[in-house]
Amino acid sequence: MLPYLEVIARQCGVAARDQLARAGLSRRGLERAVATGVLQRRGPRLVVDPHWSSEGDERAELRRRLFAALFECAPRQRATALVFRRSAAALWSLDGLAASAVPTEIAVARGDTVSGALFRVRPVAPADRAEVEGLPVTSPVRTLVDIGQVVDADTLERALESALRKRLATMDGLLGALDAAPRLRGTSALRSLLADRPPRLPPTESDAETLFVQLVRRAGFPAPIRQFTVPTPEGNFRVDFAWPLMRIAIEIDGAAVHASAGALARDLRRQNAIVLAFASAGWLLLRFSWHDLVAEPYMSQTCSKLREAWSIAGSRPLAAPAGGLTADFADHNS
Repeated sequence: MLPYLEVIARQCGVAARDQLARAGLSRRGLERAVATGVLQRRGPRLVVDPHWSSEGDERAELRRRLFAALFECAPRQRATALVFRRSAAALWSLDGLAASAVPTEIAVARGDTVSGALFRVRPVAPADRAEVEGLPVTSPVRTLVDIGQVVDADTLERALESALRKRLATMDGLLGALDAAPRLRGTSALRSLLADRPPRLPPTESDAETLFVQLVRRAGFPAPIRQFTVPTPEGNFRVDFAWPLMRIAIEIDGAAVHASAGALARDLRRQNAIVLAFASAGWLLLRFSWHDLVAEPYMSQTCSKLREAWSIAGSRPLAAPAGGLTADFADHNS
């Protein structure tokens, strides 16, 4: 493959004219490629491969949009430009910000002309710059700080939990970033989230689990303990959530469960074993799917089932659960 075609292929079918020149494509060669339909011009700076297709790959479509926006910048702008806010969050695959749904958001330094999808911001410190699949992008920590300006609190929490889960950010790193930017607009939402989050609280293990936490909070339930181990006559079982004093345990199915008939069969066998073991230990076990957490009327039904479980549990004598509750409870609720 010719060098200039390799450049375009790496960038999801788009390139800047100056890039292609550096890759050896002369002005005459560009004219010939355009005349034969190999390439197309899009404005004064952008060149595209008209035959490129993402084949339904939403991430590739997002990258194409972002490359195109960057290459429409003047070379002086492009030297400082980077992907930020929701576009950056999607590149980092943070929960709540799907590649197909985020707008094109490119930051350029103060003093540059700004139009379209470009936003003028203060210069970004070198430590806050990164690269994802060939695109200059704000770091995960800076991205979380920035998206608080443009998303609601629930979306920000989903993004935060996924960043902590994937070890893209730490609580200390986020607090330090906020302290370093006391005047940055829109940081109050993230400050509030971090202030309300116990320092040793583990992140949720999926976006579905985060949605469950938000659902029970809105319904007025106390926060459950995450990733709790329940001792039973059949051994210890780790569940996604628990209210140990009420002996209620919760398991959450993510958006992509039961990928095969074999996986479904194994999961059902495990579930039957857990249900029987929990019943013999005096625990109630509820299980919810992705749809139970995101779609009406299933969300209302989920809350109703939780209230029913609490009613049943409340009719029994409360007893301290066996097996290391004190340490776990202290760690998760400190």
